[in-house]
Amino acid sequence: MPVGLLEVEGTIEVSQFWPEGRSDADTTKVVVNVAPDAIRFRKNDTSPFQPTHVFDNAKVKGRTNTAPIKNGKLTVRLQGIDAPELHYQPSPLSPAEKKGLADAKRQAYHEVTHPYRQFLGATSSKALHDFLSRAGEATLACRVFTHVDAPNEVFDTYGRLVGDIEVAVTNKTVDINHWLVEQGFAYPTFYSSMNDDEIKAFLVLAKAARTKKLPVWKHLAKTVPAFDFDLREPKKNETDVLATDKGPVILPKLYRRQTNWSARKKAKVTSQTFQKFLGEGSGGKPDTCYEIDDFLTNGVHSATPRNFAEFVEGGKTIKFQPEGLVFGEAPSSLVGADNKSILHF
Repeated sequence: MPVGLLEVEGTIEVSQFWPEGRSDADTTKVVVNVAPDAIRFRKNDTSPFQPTHVFDNAKVKGRTNTAPIKNGKLTVRLQGIDAPELHYQPSPLSPAEKKGLADAKRQAYHEVTHPYRQFLGATSSKALHDFLSRAGEATLACRVFTHVDAPNEVFDTYGRLVGDIEVAVTNKTVDINHWLVEQGFAYPTFYSSMNDDEIKAFLVLAKAARTKKLPVWKHLAKTVPAFDFDLREPKKNETDVLATDKGPVILPKLYRRQTNWSARKKAKVTSQTFQKFLGEGSGGKPDTCYEIDDFLTNGVHSATPRNFAEFVEGGKTIKFQPEGLVFGEAPSSLVGADNKSILHF
């Protein structure tokens, strides 16, 4: 379990969130301050913070090959949560899928590749936008933090820093990750990179939100609903969609898999059932997960890895609760300008 702590001082622009901008409720851009100690690390609770510059001129290698900080901006994936999707676009066809595929089917896939949304995606995004707006400032100072021991634990496979964001709203310090779960605008969604204390804090918040039947829990579906190709990303300030932004919601991770399959099925790129598609995973790599009790009792190295598809029956019946699984974090590595791994802060 990581005992180190990485902190980033930055600012967050309220206007990036829908309906003003495109950001949804669980991924944001943080503008990193240019002060020499804007990014700092400490090895444990008793060690002092030290400025670190390991991310300067570095790249995150994973499913992408990208600089973690671009033009002073850091992309943060809010750790431990998944809010309903506001704009998820079906993934590009893999080389294996394209092989021997007729041009007509490639074109058909192109025609169904749009940014789709789930019910409550717009509602959750606007709720966060409006909450942050209460501070009365267009740009808020923030603290980004994550418990890690080594640089390659900081970023996900897409080059996003995985952590929490704290801001001050009406003179109160608020953890945005916790606020979204507490208010019922996001599901707790755990990854193997999280420590036990982080997971347990979300479990407490989620239990209270579920008891109160707050939005994502009130609309949590027990079966995978038919995919709605008409639910698309709303335009800027298209707040009319909020009036009808209610309906069955599944864990966003499962929705993303359903979106990828539904687009392929409609374009006749695949003949697979959703269950088989889910079982094989993206690019032939199934989604690994662990049952929450097993993970907390035995840890990531001793818990039994499972295929996410085991928890969906017949491509339809959902056999898990959002907070009941811990997903394997896809690997990434941080390399310097010399292409060598950066192992220490």
